[in-house]
Amino acid sequence: MTFNEALKQKKTILKNSSTFTKSLYDYIIIPAIEEEGQRYIDDFRKSPETFLDDSCKTYSSDSKFKVFLFNKNQN
Repeated sequence: MTFNEALKQKKTILKNSSTFTKSLYDYIIIPAIEEEGQRYIDDFRKSPETFLDDSCKTYSSDSKFKVFLFNKNQN
């Protein structure tokens, strides 16, 4: 999906998620290509507070994205 579609999906998911779920997980937009998505997740894990939703755009070679459920306690 496009970045705007992924952002819309993320907002819908957040709207429908419980406070408890939001305390355990981050919903992040990542590149759809597996290798690019993994590289983004690896970098996100190092410093999540420095990443904005559109940070994923620089990791994508085809401008296709997906929403990923990221465990906040994952090291």
